[in-house]
Amino acid sequence: MSRRKPQKTVLKRIEIFGRKLLMKFFALLQPNTTFDYLPDDAKRDKILLMRQDKLGDMAVTLPYFRALKRALPKSSITILASKQNAILIKYEQSFGKIIYDKNPLKFIKSLWQVFRFHPDVVVDLQLKESATSTIYVLVSRARWRIRAQRNIKLPYNIYVDIGGDWHISEEMQKLLGTVAPLDIDSVPGEVVISEAETAFAIKYFSSGVIPDMKSRRVGLNISAGKPERMLTTNEYIEICRGIIQRGFKPIILYSPGDNGVARQISHIVKGAIIGPETATVLEVISLLPKLHILITPDTAMVHFASAMKVPVLALYTANDWNCNRWLPKSVPYRFCQSADYDTMEGIDIQQVLNKFDELVGEIREK
Repeated sequence: MSRRKPQKTVLKRIEIFGRKLLMKFFALLQPNTTFDYLPDDAKRDKILLMRQDKLGDMAVTLPYFRALKRALPKSSITILASKQNAILIKYEQSFGKIIYDKNPLKFIKSLWQVFRFHPDVVVDLQLKESATSTIYVLVSRARWRIRAQRNIKLPYNIYVDIGGDWHISEEMQKLLGTVAPLDIDSVPGEVVISEAETAFAIKYFSSGVIPDMKSRRVGLNISAGKPERMLTTNEYIEICRGIIQRGFKPIILYSPGDNGVARQISHIVKGAIIGPETATVLEVISLLPKLHILITPDTAMVHFASAMKVPVLALYTANDWNCNRWLPKSVPYRFCQSADYDTMEGIDIQQVLNKFDELVGEIREK
C-alpha cells in the first residue's frame, strides 16, 4: 500500500495554469464597494448555497443548511452540490438541488438552472478560490455574493472574516450566519438515510458472525480519499490484533477498490470481521450507528461518524492545520498523528491503541 503523494500530470498542471489565468480575469470584475455583512434590509427570498466539493465537507455543513432553513422558513433555498456529494442530500426535502458535473453538457445545464433560479443571495462555501464557483456566481446574477475573506480579488461583494485556524464547522457557522442567525442545536445533525439503507445494515448485523452487543463492535475503516492518508496493511493488522486483545471485535470497512486488502486483513487476523460490500455511501453510513467506536484515517468517514453520533478515533498526518480543522465534532473522540506532513509515515500504532483505551474509558464514564 503506497504512501507516496501522487505527482500532478502534465494535463493537470495545464488545467491549474488555465484556472490561474481565469482568476486574474475575475479579479478585474471585483466591485468597487464591498461589505463584511449582509444588510438587514437585503432581500432573502431566494438563496443559493454552493457546496460543490467533497463528501466530508457536505456532511459537516448539512446541519447549518437546516438551521438556515429553520431561520428563514419562507425562503426558497437551493443547494449546488457536486455529483459526488449530492447523494448526502438525496432525502433532504426542504431544499432545491442543482448538481455540478464536469461533463460539459451537464455543466451547461447546471449553469442554466442557476441562471433561472436567480437568487437574491449566493453563498460560496468553498474557502479556496474556485474558478468554477466564480462562474456560477456570475451566472446567478445574485445581488449579494458572499464568500470568505481572502487576499485574491473576485467578483463578490460581501467578504466574511474567517480565522486561519478555525474548525470547518466554525467557518460554516460564520459564513451562513451572515445570511441569518443560526441555532445549530435546534436541528438534527445526522445524514438522512432511507428504510432501504437501514434494512441493509440490519441484515448485515443480524448475521451469526457479528457480536450481538454493540459495545463490542469497533469499526476499522481502512480506506481514505487520498492514498497517502492510508496506513499499510501491516499497520491495520496490528490495530486489529490490539482491538481483539482488548475484548472487542474489529469490523473492517472499506471502499470497493480496497476489497482485496480488507479480505487479506480478515484472513490473517483471526477474529477480524470483514464488512459488507456497499454500493453507495448511504449504505456505508447506515452501518455506523451499529458500532461502538469507529477508527479511521482522515477522510469523510470521520464526519459521517460524527453526524451519526458515533465516537471516533481519527488518524491524521503531521499537518496540524489540517488536523485541527477536520477533527470530529459533537462526539467523544481521540486522534493520533503521523510523523510526516503529507503521509501517514511514522504513525505510532501503540499510541493509536493507547488513545483507543482512553476513548473507551471516556465512553464508559458517560
